[in-house]
Amino acid sequence: MEKRNEALRKATLLIGSTLTVMAGAIIAPALPQISREFSDVPGVELLSRLVLTLPALFMGILAPLAGYLTDRAGRKKVLLFSLILYAIAGTTGLYFDDLIWILAGRAVLGIAVGGLITAIITLIGDYFEGESRSRFMGMQAAFAGMGGLIFISMGGVLADINWRMPFLLYVVSLVVWFMAMISVYEPERTKKIKDENRDQTITGKNKFDKIPTIVFIVYGVTFISALVFYMIPVQMPFMLSEMEGITNTKIGFAIAFVNVASVTTSLNYGRIRRKLSFPAIMAIVYFLVFVGFMIISRSNSYIMMIVGVIFSGLGFGLMLPNINLWLISLAPDSRRGQLVGYLNMALFLGMFGSPIVIQPLVAYADLYFTFFLVSIMLIMMAVVFGIYTLRKRSK
Repeated sequence: MEKRNEALRKATLLIGSTLTVMAGAIIAPALPQISREFSDVPGVELLSRLVLTLPALFMGILAPLAGYLTDRAGRKKVLLFSLILYAIAGTTGLYFDDLIWILAGRAVLGIAVGGLITAIITLIGDYFEGESRSRFMGMQAAFAGMGGLIFISMGGVLADINWRMPFLLYVVSLVVWFMAMISVYEPERTKKIKDENRDQTITGKNKFDKIPTIVFIVYGVTFISALVFYMIPVQMPFMLSEMEGITNTKIGFAIAFVNVASVTTSLNYGRIRRKLSFPAIMAIVYFLVFVGFMIISRSNSYIMMIVGVIFSGLGFGLMLPNINLWLISLAPDSRRGQLVGYLNMALFLGMFGSPIVIQPLVAYADLYFTFFLVSIMLIMMAVVFGIYTLRKRSK
């Protein structure tokens, strides 16, 4: 029975991770259609993109609170509440006729996802250690990639029926809720925090001093990586919709290839991590995404776009497990939820900020030139991390 519960518990964490990917990207194929549906709304070009990224803003703003509650109220309570809220808020696009109300529903969805992913990553840190933790982080990213492939593809097919239909997929979280209710248990270490706090008075300054400086570097890397990553689901639907004969289904399949490719590298993350440091892996991440974005910027066909997306996906498949494990390896047990919350804040604010930061470049030139400029930035970052890695090895 215990082995059965352990398998179900692992499945809950892995399938729950797919919900964070589908939260935004599942409706990416429908964005051009949503833009046309609400064409009479002022600023609809940006607002339609915010339907995808607005959840990330509220994930980012409230992720530290989710981290605090995860440490204090308990991992399981935060997880279960988030899964229910996810289903309620995610389906609002099915029945709201006002774009502003749809955006409000997306904001609440962001709150749910912030709690969900914070609880899941913290539980992985609690349940696993050492190499098994690295392997499970890779599996988590792989499942997120496979979930993205399935749900984004389904989103494209459903969007061809009606732009509202992809919102129906959010009810999947209720299945995960039942799985979590049965299998997830509260780790012992979270119960010890209150006793530790009674025995030890820690000032705000001392708490700050306990956080290594490199943690803040990880947060910065996470923000930039998320900003770049979200260019594909946010901007590519508009690039592809201008090509002749491209349906929403084809847009969904094209974007889903980023998840297909990411599974390959995610599943091998544990092996790669045994040989390379966290900064060295980030150098590889940025080089692969550089290649992908450069191809996209030069593409004049659907197939070439997919090739660019595949290279980008190979990089992104290493990015998420690497930054998550990097942070967890630096975080004290008693503050793990809190620091993971801040990590998610950086991740989600980067996702939200993507269309806002990129839009001025798009307005100045076009999407193809924007991908070219970002690719140049990425190769520079790859070189910086590569030089840093070589210097560390030489010492």
